[in-house]
This record gives sequence, structure tokens and C-alpha cells, in this order.
Amino acid sequence: MENPFAIAWLWRGFRGNSVTFAALFASLVLGASIAGGFTRLLMSLGVHWLYVLVVPGFLFSWLSKKELLWLPDESKRKLYARGLIAGSIVGAILIGWLRDS
Repeated sequence: MENPFAIAWLWRGFRGNSVTFAALFASLVLGASIAGGFTRLLMSLGVHWLYVLVVPGFLFSWLSKKELLWLPDESKRKLYARGLIAGSIVGAILIGWLRDS
């Protein structure tokens, strides 16, 4: 039996198989957190704090499960995920370099 609270998309993301994880990782590295923005949106709408903590996790888990439907080709998923991760790291380095000069 699988644990419903396990975030398997995180482990798939570390292997380069999850575009959802790659997008969340890229947004964090670049300083514009998708999850943080979604949380602020829920809070501004007056959603109870418990739902503000739980809903983003369920949303990102649902998105990661739908990846197989939206991007059925595994090689494209890996290419997009690894491209997002590598691109965000390169982008963060460039941003840091440009700010210093």
C-alpha cells in the first residue's frame, strides 16, 4: 500500500523525470517561488490557514501525476525537466554575476 502523503514526484524530479519538480525547483532558484505565490494568493482570498498548507501539496501532487498524460514521451519529459533545472542554475549564476558588476 502506498502512502498517500508521500511526495514521489520529488524523487522523480531528482532523477530528472518530473517537470513539475523541475518547475518548482527552477522558480525557487530564480527567486520567484510558484508555491509561495500560490500560498499568498490563497491567504489573500481568506482561505483558512490549514488549507493554505495542504492545498498546494495536493495541487502539485496532482500535476505530477498528470505529467504522464500531458507529456507521454519519457525522453521529452527528461529533456524538459533537466533543461529547466540546468537553465535555472545557469540563470541564477548569470543574475548573480550581473548584479556584482
